[in-house]
Amino acid sequence: MKLTIDPTRIPGPAIAALGALNAFSVQPGSAAFALSLCVTVSGLLSTFDDIHELGLRRDRKVIAHLAKVPDGARVRQIGNALDLADRTVARSLDRLAADGLVVLEAEGESLPMRSYRLAD
Repeated sequence: MKLTIDPTRIPGPAIAALGALNAFSVQPGSAAFALSLCVTVSGLLSTFDDIHELGLRRDRKVIAHLAKVPDGARVRQIGNALDLADRTVARSLDRLAADGLVVLEAEGESLPMRSYRLAD
């Protein structure tokens, strides 16, 4: 999966870095210092939001893949189809299973061999 950056948005880490650099260049306790800390926190929150959104997009792709194979698919098969690592696919499937959207076919399999299908 390729990571794409929206050119119309300044990435969160850049905002956080600018806020932190400004905080070190002004006098502590001043209004500029407080604003710099606010910008830093805003950048960090934007970064966490981007990471969460990336996970949701990945989960959606896993569900779409499982919808194409009604008999279910193994973690390795899904990863190969979506160009994702087994651990990444497994994390998505664990979240989806916890939400009741997918079902683990059999217990006790190794990670790449676990088979999942969409829930009924």
